[in-house]
Amino acid sequence: MKMLLKAFVALFVVAVLALPDVAYACEMCFGAGSDEATVQAIFMSMLALFGMVTFVWGGIGMFFVNMRRRARMLEPGDFVVTPYGDLRPSPHDEPER
Repeated sequence: MKMLLKAFVALFVVAVLALPDVAYACEMCFGAGSDEATVQAIFMSMLALFGMVTFVWGGIGMFFVNMRRRARMLEPGDFVVTPYGDLRPSPHDEPER
């Protein structure tokens, strides 16, 4: 799988280097023919949307990181999960009184 990914990236880089005209943006993307305020507004809106998408994907990623951490804590059997979702030490680990 890693070999396929490396081949795809290499093919993409070669294609971009071989056809540089495809990589250039059109004149509208550069803001030609429009005022500076419009270009700044579009830039700020794209930045805001990128920030929201990053925040959502970061939350999804942190969910899986948290699930992995909790699963690793439960592997050795040192902890149990209560009905409320809390992690507590196993009853057999508590000292006898």
